[in-house]
Amino acid sequence: MPRRAFLHVGMPKCATTTIQAALVQRQEVLRGLGIAYEMPEGPEAEGQGNAARLAISILRQREEAIAAALDFFSSGTGDVVLSSEAFSALYKSAAVIQFIEALRARGFEVSVIALFRRQDHWLESDFKQHVKGAHTWDGTIAELLEKRTQQDVLNYALFTLYWGKYVGRDRVFTAVIQPGSARRDPVNFVLEQIGAGSLCYGEDADVPLANVSPPTGLIEPARLLKQEMRAAGASAGQVDVALDRFFAEAPGVIAVPKRRFLMPHAQRQAVVDRWKGSNHDLVRRAGHRGAFDADVAEDPASEVPLDEEARAVLAAWTAARGPAPAPQVQARRGLLRRLLGK
Repeated sequence: MPRRAFLHVGMPKCATTTIQAALVQRQEVLRGLGIAYEMPEGPEAEGQGNAARLAISILRQREEAIAAALDFFSSGTGDVVLSSEAFSALYKSAAVIQFIEALRARGFEVSVIALFRRQDHWLESDFKQHVKGAHTWDGTIAELLEKRTQQDVLNYALFTLYWGKYVGRDRVFTAVIQPGSARRDPVNFVLEQIGAGSLCYGEDADVPLANVSPPTGLIEPARLLKQEMRAAGASAGQVDVALDRFFAEAPGVIAVPKRRFLMPHAQRQAVVDRWKGSNHDLVRRAGHRGAFDADVAEDPASEVPLDEEARAVLAAWTAARGPAPAPQVQARRGLLRRLLGK
């Protein structure tokens, strides 16, 4: 009987890091079931999955590093789970086809697991990660939407179709994450797909909490702060320290806007309408669970012009706390996390 390799390819960052934290929490019990979620030796970036370095090696076609990673992950005798959000950037890559063939050559039957949030929700989450994470990105959310559209990242049906071509349509398992759903839901979906349904989290279980986002009203001011600092020649470490300080201290010293969304209703509705057909195709596929919510929520606070609001917040912060402090000796995130920026 072939061993199984499960590629957990994302996509929402918050859910992905929660799933990865849960897999680490359940690591020993998973081993008892013959399922390995092993972390490579060496310094690991905060909030990344066990296959983060592997995914970057595939993206950059570093054959020696890929072979070494395959040796590590296939060293046992049971099934293997490989998780990295960076896999989502590889779905049109010839390099990932070669990687899947290499897994098969080592006796693995390969499956793909992906979770999706509706495109407007995912885009806002993605933008937050680009702002608060160690990314060089400092563009607007409209610019990120254009970039993701060009990359076809928001076309979930196409995303699933490509992975199905590589591993077989019956080996692609996808689900929708609904707004307000329990943190355990995406974790339990993954556990079920890898054959560890007995480990699913119950209602009262302590599901790991990972990658908590700051208030939405602080995201655009943080982007402007980041943009200003980078334009002035600040280093990545200086920007990291300044953003950490802003997110940690701002809620206690300035009024934080109560907006729920970064985009106004009309823009969010346009995003939903644009990929409605793709979502319809996705939910009809075998191996998929759940339908996308059709309601685009109204929120008066989110109709306030974002740029004007953000500049007022940033001005209030600067008045209250002054310029950003000098960077500490060591930045909060490592090189790997920077490489994972898309």
